Amino acid sequence: RTPLAGISGQAQALADGLVAPAEQAEVGRSIGAEAARMNRLVGDLLDLARLGADQFTLDVLPVDLTALLTEMARVWRPRCEAAGIPLIVEVPSHPVPARTDPRRLRQVLDGLAENALRQLATGQVLVLSLVAGPGSATLAVRDGGPGLAAEDYPVAFVPGELHRRYRGRRPTGAGLGLALAHGLLQRLGATITAGPAPEGG
Repeated sequence: RTPLAGISGQAQALADGLVAPAEQAEVGRSIGAEAARMNRLVGDLLDLARLGADQFTLDVLPVDLTALLTEMARVWRPRCEAAGIPLIVEVPSHPVPARTDPRRLRQVLDGLAENALRQLATGQVLVLSLVAGPGSATLAVRDGGPGLAAEDYPVAFVPGELHRRYRGRRPTGAGLGLALAHGLLQRLGATITAGPAPEGG
C-alpha cells in the first residue's frame, strides 16, 4: 500500500493545485518512480502466485553465463557509478555454457543486485561473480554493506521475514524478492543460499 499512498497523495496535490509550477516536474518523477515500484511489486506477486499454482512456464535455452553476467554488468555499471558504488565483475575469460531460462535468471540476479544496492552507502562495493566448476557454475551477488545477522541467513528466503525483522532499521523492499528468487531457481533446477561476503555484506 505504500507506493499507492504516495501516488494517490501526490496526484491529489497536483489535482488540487497545491504543487508549485517549479515543483511539478519533480512530483511527476516521484509519481513515476512509485508507479514503477508498484509495477515490480505486482509482478513479484503474480510470479509467486503462478509458482505456487504450477502455472509457470520456462524457456530453457543454451546460455553462456559469462556473456549473461557481462551484459548485466554493462547495464548496472552506470547505475552504480551514479550512486558512487564501485562495481566489481569477476568472470572467467572463457564461455561458461549452461541450459537455463536467461530471462528468469537475469530476473533473479537483477533482484539480488537491487536488494544489495538499496543497502549500500557511497564507496561500498557491489560484486557480480561467476565461478565455473566441473559440470556446475556458481553465480554470486556480493556487497560491502551491513549484511545480515547470523540468525537471519536460514530465513532469508521466507516471504516477508527479513522485511519484518529490519523494517524501520534499514531500507527494505516488500519482502517478496528473495522468496521469488528462491522459487524461480528451484524451478530452474538450481539452488540459492545466503551468507556473509568477504566484502563485509
